[in-house]
Amino acid sequence: MKRIIILAAAGLFVLALFPRCAKVVSPTGGPKDTLAPVMVNSTPKINATNFTGNKITFEFNEYIQVKDIQQKLLVSPPLKTQPQVNLKGKKILLEISDTLKENTTYTVYLGDAISDNNEGNPINSFEFAFSTGSTIDTLTLKGSVVNSFTQKPVEGALIMLYSSFADSLPYNSLPVHIAKTNKKGEFKVNNLKYNNYKLVAITDANSNYKYNQGAEEIAFLDKPLKKEDLASSKIALRTFTEELPNQIITGYDRPDKRLLQLNFSRKPHGGFKLKSLDEPTAKDWFILEPDAQGDTVKVWLASDKLTSLDTLRIIAEYKKTDSLNVLNPQTDTLKFVYYNIDNNEKPSKSKKKDKGKDEEVKTSGFELKTSIKGGQPVIPDIPVEFTLPLPAKKTDASKVLIFNETDSIMEPSIKLSIDSLNPRIYRFNKDWKANASYKMLILPGTFQDLSSLLNDTLKLQFYGADPEKFGTLIIKTSNVAKGIVAELLTDKGDLVIRKSAIGNKTITFTYITPGKYKLRFVEDLNQNGTWDTGNYLKKIQPERIFEFTEGKNKGEINIRANWESEISFSIPKP
Repeated sequence: MKRIIILAAAGLFVLALFPRCAKVVSPTGGPKDTLAPVMVNSTPKINATNFTGNKITFEFNEYIQVKDIQQKLLVSPPLKTQPQVNLKGKKILLEISDTLKENTTYTVYLGDAISDNNEGNPINSFEFAFSTGSTIDTLTLKGSVVNSFTQKPVEGALIMLYSSFADSLPYNSLPVHIAKTNKKGEFKVNNLKYNNYKLVAITDANSNYKYNQGAEEIAFLDKPLKKEDLASSKIALRTFTEELPNQIITGYDRPDKRLLQLNFSRKPHGGFKLKSLDEPTAKDWFILEPDAQGDTVKVWLASDKLTSLDTLRIIAEYKKTDSLNVLNPQTDTLKFVYYNIDNNEKPSKSKKKDKGKDEEVKTSGFELKTSIKGGQPVIPDIPVEFTLPLPAKKTDASKVLIFNETDSIMEPSIKLSIDSLNPRIYRFNKDWKANASYKMLILPGTFQDLSSLLNDTLKLQFYGADPEKFGTLIIKTSNVAKGIVAELLTDKGDLVIRKSAIGNKTITFTYITPGKYKLRFVEDLNQNGTWDTGNYLKKIQPERIFEFTEGKNKGEINIRANWESEISFSIPKP
């Protein structure tokens, strides 16, 4: 015993000599928890039948938390009132205030709203089924949803199934089954009856399970979904945004003395007419300039008399939709008032005396904007463009002088053409000589605007593009039903050039700056040279868009100088 005491004392003495060698270490807690919670009990039991209650309880094997559960909770068939959700430790309680339908299988979807309390591991796709009848419906429908223009998956799209087939159902009726798409745009509607269904998908912005035209995207299946195809079909849907249903003048303004502006809820179908109450007999007293969408229209006043009036009364005749969305003739009297806040209008001209006669003297002109950049090359197949601040009432192309410095010759006169939509844009085409140096002089009087102002003198120096410094892309198309549009994009997706062709024709892009590009194709069914959206009631699907993804670089096209690249593209069958 004495020996043990001596050894213990010696040990304590040694530890006292090395106090810094001791370290307190917290006990390790084992590996990190990576498992999601598991439901261990429920009331009623999963897939229970003859359920008559109004409370559902889920119990899990650990403490849980919920996130955005009211947004992710979905009950199919949908209820008029969302169930109340209460969290108590390891349990979730759903209280249903609606009366459940008889002989109906209900599916509760919670998505990834449930996770464990410690590490936040979510249950990726929680769902639970029960029936108020004696059987559980077991059929499943799978599919995916993408945006028809961007081709990107649509997350959170509401999948709606109806047991009847009236076109009005998505507007005014609740579906018999619903589900939502995940982050990949995929969906799965479970516990379906062996029935035929009408299928519609929407981006349900206000969570009312109904379609709001123009405010939400929609996708639809052209024909009823047959019951024998339910389990085997994988549905692919493409969402699109329709025009707003209402057609009405939403606003009007007079931002400038010579400019009126009309705002429509959409591009006015059937067009419109304008009449002046202040100058009823005037003809050609305005020039229209619609924007790209056509719902905002600038009205340039060509009449000096009307321009001089601070207040104008205009009659607008157009078609307006009624409560049934039917277009009917409408006449509105609009009052346009010009407020000159600065009271500092720039005079356009003055007069001086010359031997007893008045002579007009232009005191100022206006600046022309041009597509030509000084010192940069001009490309033969791209027109030169001039943009005016106001529409022109006179043009004189002979005052555009072009001198070829390389060959020391004056070029032939050009021919100006006005843009089909924008009356302030003029263009001309010319076959520029490669590497030739040019000087262009645009003299005053080339354009005279509505206020009788002449353009300022504009001097430009540039040179003809050398084709050997650019690349060419040749696209051979096939399986084209009516028309096709090929769009050359930058590697970031910005549009560079758009070209269209009718039928199976070759499309050629020339004078492409060397670099990396992408291609996008539009199935141009109406041959208008651009992409068109769909129409649900008319059963028109949006035009299909295809991204070129072939090759080892997954569609990336490398354009090299003085080099022709060739690809082939065949429109896939619907």
